[in-house]
Order: sequence, then C-alpha cells, then structure tokens
Amino acid sequence: MLRPTALSALLALAFLAGCGKGDSSSSTPSSSSSPSSSSSSSSDWKHIEGGEEHRFAGAVADVPGSWTLLPQGNVTYLVPPGANQTAIEEIYALLGDPTVKTLDGADLERALDLSVSQLLGVPVSRAGEPERRKLGELDGKVWTWTARLMDGRDVEVRAYGFVASHSGSLVAIATPETLRRRQADLDAIVGSFHRPAAAAVTSASLCTTWVRAFGSGTAMIGNSNEQRITFSQDGRFQYHSEGTSHGLFHNGSSQTDVSGSWRLAGDQLTASADGGQAKTFTLEARTEAGTGAAVIAIDGTEFRQAEGRRW
Repeated sequence: MLRPTALSALLALAFLAGCGKGDSSSSTPSSSSSPSSSSSSSSDWKHIEGGEEHRFAGAVADVPGSWTLLPQGNVTYLVPPGANQTAIEEIYALLGDPTVKTLDGADLERALDLSVSQLLGVPVSRAGEPERRKLGELDGKVWTWTARLMDGRDVEVRAYGFVASHSGSLVAIATPETLRRRQADLDAIVGSFHRPAAAAVTSASLCTTWVRAFGSGTAMIGNSNEQRITFSQDGRFQYHSEGTSHGLFHNGSSQTDVSGSWRLAGDQLTASADGGQAKTFTLEARTEAGTGAAVIAIDGTEFRQAEGRRW
C-alpha cells in the first residue's frame, strides 16, 4: 500500500465532522419524517397528503404513502404498488451526486447519462436540450431519453434535476403506457420538492466514533482498510486509518492520523486539518439497512456509528 502523503491527508478530510458548535439546528436526524416536521408551507410546493418525507441531496421530497422506499447509498428506489417485479416495466429512483454542485454545465448531464445507462443496461439516446422548470420550490431542469430494451420494448426516461446542497434528481424509466399511468404521482412528488427547515444532522448527534471498513481480494492478493473518526465536545476531531495489502510478491501496511477542527453550518461541514488543508462537504444522516444503525454520509461516503446505535 502506498505511504501516506499530503494528498492522502487532504483526502482524509472527506471523512471529518464535528460536534458541539456551529450548528443551531434542533431537528431529528433521519432520512424521512412526518409532514408535520418539515419547513413551513410554501406556495411553490405542496405536500402529498399521507405521504412520507424523504431527504436527499439537501432537499426534501414527499413520496406517496403506498409506495415503498428502498435506500441504497446515494440512490433511493421508489416502488409503487403493483409494480412488475419480473420485467423492466418501470423504475423510479431519487439520485444524488455530491461531486456535482451546479445545475448548469456538462457535469450534471454526464452524471445523468451514466446513471440512466447503468440503470437500464442498454444504450440510451438523449432527446434534445433540457427544459428549465420549477420543481416545487427549487429551480430545475427536465431531461428526456429514449431506449430500447433487449426484448425489443421501448422505454421513456425522464430526469427531474436540481441542485440544493449538491445535485439531485428524480429519474423515471418506464414504458410509455406505464409512464402515462404514473404521471400524476410523479408530478406530485416533483411538486413537493423543497428545502428543509433545519439540517438533518445535529451537532450533539455527532459526538461519538464513526467507522468505515472496506477491502477486496482473495487469499492470494487483496487489501483492506479501516477508518475511524472520533468527534469531541471541544470542536476537535481525530481521524485514524489503517490499511494492509498483500500479493504474490509483497505485503504492506500503512496508517494515517489527522487531527483538526470543524465548523458545521446547516448540512455544510467545513473540516480544517492542523496541517492547513480545509474543505467543505455536505453532511447527511442515513440509516443502515437491516440493523437500523445510524450512518453519516460525508459527500456520499458513509460511516457507521461504531456502537451500532440508532438515531
């Protein structure tokens, strides 16, 4: 494994946060909540009666109560009642890309092109320029694509994109008939887009240790890494990373330690290492599938609460 460098120290900032200052939010950190907990009503957006609120990309959307939400990292799949589970007939997903923070330019379009291609697994063709539209209270754009599945069926694709803390979009992929049938629900979801009244993560909820472990390989060749972040009440953080690698002709290990201070303003986290590097990220609260353990995502990179506690 490569030895730590100034660059690795800067990358380590992607996993840093703080607790105890700089955040006046008092909201409960969860990816979804009841409508009564959201920001005040606005003429530009409208709640879905009986719907479930879901936070993504620094915004909030209502999802019809009869639909099922399936979060998977930076993607949350929305499954309506009666959806065909045996063939690609309709796919709906809320996507977030923490690396894209502007609605204009080519970055968001490239990210959407890639996401749509990956969801379908076949080539897609974008139909012209996007249409600028108001999506709830957010400024947005609507893109359309067409594609033909391996079995010869045609599908239509629409992406309703915006930028709040970073880029987000509702992507709908369906056969033309199915898309017409779901259009009222899609319009309602898009019409509920709004900014939250408060940040999803409070400073006090961060005061613990968070871990991330990953690796790959076989008995012959591979690597593993564990990262730990501890946040203290005095506004300091401690980051520790240990990694090992092995192969046919080598074995190696490395470790990185970074300490510094933080500042949290809403869902925007600025981490400043003692070495001088500083960067701002989007901080989100998520829940681990299966266990319900608290998870924080820093520009989309997830860390689990070390003791497995819930929010």
